[in-house]
Amino acid sequence: MRGLHLQKLGHHRRDGAPFGRGRRGGRIGGFGGRGGFGGRDHGLSKRQRGRGGRVRPTLSAADRRRHTARVSQGAKRRPQWHSERVSALVVAERTRPAVTPHPRIAARLVLFHGGIIVVCVALAVVLLVQQEWAARERHALLDEALPRFSDMLEVSRLGDALAETAGALAAATSEADRATALSAIAHARAALLDRIAALGTRRLEPATRDRLSTAADDLAAALDTLDALVGRRLALAGTTAELNAKLSRIGDLLPALERGLLTGEAPDRLDGVVDMERLEFPTGPSGEAAAAVAVRTWARNAQVAVGMMLAASGAASTDELDYLRIRTEEALRRSAGAIRAADRGARPLMEAIQGALTDISVSRDGSDGVIRARRQHLTLNQNTPAVLARGRQASDRLTAAVSQIIADVQQARAVQVAQRARTHPMWRLGIGLLAGLGVVLALLSFLFLWRAVVRRSRRLGRAALAARDDTPVRLPDRDLWPDELGVVAHAVEALDAERRRLAAARRDQGRRLSVLFAGLPDAVLLLTADRQVDDANPAAARLFERPVTHLLAKPLGTLLPDAPEVAAAVDRALKAPGTIGEPVTARVPDPAGGAASADRTVVVSVTAAFAAPSGAAAAGTDDEPDDDGPAAGPLVVVVLRSGPRPDAIPEDAAAESHGDPDGDPRGDPEGDTGDGSEDDGGEDGAATPDARPPAQGDRAASEGARPHVS
Repeated sequence: MRGLHLQKLGHHRRDGAPFGRGRRGGRIGGFGGRGGFGGRDHGLSKRQRGRGGRVRPTLSAADRRRHTARVSQGAKRRPQWHSERVSALVVAERTRPAVTPHPRIAARLVLFHGGIIVVCVALAVVLLVQQEWAARERHALLDEALPRFSDMLEVSRLGDALAETAGALAAATSEADRATALSAIAHARAALLDRIAALGTRRLEPATRDRLSTAADDLAAALDTLDALVGRRLALAGTTAELNAKLSRIGDLLPALERGLLTGEAPDRLDGVVDMERLEFPTGPSGEAAAAVAVRTWARNAQVAVGMMLAASGAASTDELDYLRIRTEEALRRSAGAIRAADRGARPLMEAIQGALTDISVSRDGSDGVIRARRQHLTLNQNTPAVLARGRQASDRLTAAVSQIIADVQQARAVQVAQRARTHPMWRLGIGLLAGLGVVLALLSFLFLWRAVVRRSRRLGRAALAARDDTPVRLPDRDLWPDELGVVAHAVEALDAERRRLAAARRDQGRRLSVLFAGLPDAVLLLTADRQVDDANPAAARLFERPVTHLLAKPLGTLLPDAPEVAAAVDRALKAPGTIGEPVTARVPDPAGGAASADRTVVVSVTAAFAAPSGAAAAGTDDEPDDDGPAAGPLVVVVLRSGPRPDAIPEDAAAESHGDPDGDPRGDPEGDTGDGSEDDGGEDGAATPDARPPAQGDRAASEGARPHVS
């Protein structure tokens, strides 16, 4: 509630004197005034302060005389109970002690946490100094031992890495896995050779250096042999896969080829097995039964040979491989014998298939056959563990050499352990003290903040939230300490009391204005800027012979269709708000549809004013409304009187349209003092029962305090 004039609301400062205007119109002290709690009273002179440092009133002589006259005038019109209530309020305000803010919470927080920071920084500095001294002593003692020790550990790690990478190379199943393993081996070998070369004669004995070099060479030779075995194994795996694919195609083709030779129809996919450009498929079936039997015998033995060779490609031992080889050779001999008994036209094709099977089995041109490739694969699998064992032995010899070198630095390590045994308890004690002190200080800080700030802030927040439901704000006395939160608590209490007083005054004023608006004998229409009826009183309903609800939102031209003078008067009023134009006459049309008669002629008076926003009117100030409040707008008052009555609208209606809405005599204990300006003469009259009804009705129209919106 921005810009509340506490003089107009009847509040006093803590010392009993009314609030002065100050630099910002005498607002609440904590929000721009010069008195009260939180106000800017630090820059006042000693003459402006009373005894005890309290601020004196800052009203000028003219303001004091005007204030005294208004209070006296208001006291004459107010009943006795109102004076007693005002006296009680003044006594209560004067007996309440003055609150001066002191930054106690901020000072406590700064001092408390400043002490924590100083203690922690001091302990950290001491520990850092001790650590630096111990580190320098340790480095001076182990200057020669620690580099040799770290180098040997790196050599041992590289040897183990090479042995592990050899296992990954032996298990490679594709060229990509082999390339990855070889890359890791090359990197580890280069790092190992660089580390051995970097040791030099000063840090490594010559014999030990030779042992390391020999072990590294043996490990490299084992890795090269293993790489050759893996490469040959992968090549054999590729050859075996190709031969198996060819065998699968021949095995799938043999049944169809058998039917084709018996029926004389060439099967599909024959070109994928043999070259048909130099061969011709028999044009017809064999005419002899013996030839047909020979074809069936050949096809059956060829299928047996294919199956034996496929089984041989996956043999797990050499004995199984020898058995499958014998069965394959026997099946091939039987199939070759069946070819000689077949028809002459089918022999070339059958011999071509027989030759392909023989090539896959024994590899006449020197290439690897199925049997030979599988035998070599089994041999490689038997040799691979031996090669891996050689590599592991070389890695063990490398590790043994490293272990011997590590034994040379055990004495230096013993010195290091002794040094650590002396400094480690000190470090643990210092860190424990620092941690314990930090925990204790953090707990104390937490308890202090919880009791001094958090609890009070929560109670203040709950009270502020409860005030939204029109619940009075009541805070315990311990929350009203003279510190920052206490100032806020006092301000919340004062603002809540003022809010409730203004709400009560607004409700009472709305009831009064509703009764006054409804009881006016003249017809009154309230128009918006677009000349539509916004409200009407019962007299207007009787004049137009229709309910008030039927008049709302009706254009003025609809109600007075034959009255151009009224429309012109409305235009003049909107162009010059606050002025009362000359009355004009108009005829009210007959609601039954007949012509307007002479007895329905009325005198129309029109005036316009800007309705004050609800926030500014409630506060009694001329300040701009808040951003979330309703904006001001023009309001046209049209008074219709039966007969020639030129004084339909009082001359001070425009002035009353901007008056103080807080005219409740029970809520204004000191009268309408305002901000000390000269143009407040008519505000008390608007709030008293003996005010003029026309002016009060016009004021209700200008401020929007109508029955259906109040």
